[in-house]
Amino acid sequence: YDTELYFTAREKWDAVLAEVYHCYQEYRPVLVGTTSVEDSELVSRMLTRQHIPHSLLNARPKYAAVEAQVIAQAGRARAVTISTSMAGRGTD
Repeated sequence: YDTELYFTAREKWDAVLAEVYHCYQEYRPVLVGTTSVEDSELVSRMLTRQHIPHSLLNARPKYAAVEAQVIAQAGRARAVTISTSMAGRGTD
């Protein structure tokens, strides 16, 4: 992929959503990495509005119990996983 620059965060996340949708339609698994819990939840809301099923991993305690299961399923066809850089710790 070529480097792409965006003037706003909204433009960036819209481009991410378009790429996720493209991969989802081709039955490819997708991992969206974010640097904050807030960004991961924003992407999750955007995907929900587009009716794209996905799993969310971030540092919120409510996701801790399912982290290992989500990670184990992440490579399956059409699996869309959103993860912050701090999620998934200690699940190996």
